[in-house]
Amino acid sequence: MQSFRNRRSVRRMMIGGVFAATLAVGVGLGTVLTSGEAEAQQDYTFNSEVIMLHWVKAGATADFEAVMRKLSDALEQSQNTQVNRQAQKRGWKVYRAADDIMGRGAMYVYVIDPVVAGANYAESIIIDEVFPAETQSLYESLVGAYQSDGQLTTWRTNLTPVAGF
Repeated sequence: MQSFRNRRSVRRMMIGGVFAATLAVGVGLGTVLTSGEAEAQQDYTFNSEVIMLHWVKAGATADFEAVMRKLSDALEQSQNTQVNRQAQKRGWKVYRAADDIMGRGAMYVYVIDPVVAGANYAESIIIDEVFPAETQSLYESLVGAYQSDGQLTTWRTNLTPVAGF
């Protein structure tokens, strides 16, 4: 009887240890993957023309558009000597779809043509160059405007020209 209890206790300790190790590995991987994902979101560099689709909550379009106006100002006023932000602004257009075509709120489209090679198009990085005191609140407004229903909120792809008419 005593031997049976000892085996049960050892078994429970082993199961507990395996659970704790699994939890620690999961937390570690979650931290690493989440950090990598956040860094990847800040690296909006492109090699060719690009289109980006953003789905914004119907009630948050004013917030999104206010951030776009501030982004436009930052592109215009930037003194960045490594990147020609004014050239970025000339090639970057933001459109709002007239209809809620997917039943998910407002859809905004970035069309970037031509792309400034090597330039980062992350909104928060550009805004931070000119308006550092406002960056956090503008970033929160931008992120808060996106649909948060677990579906895709942003889609981007580089475009390859196949014909020029």
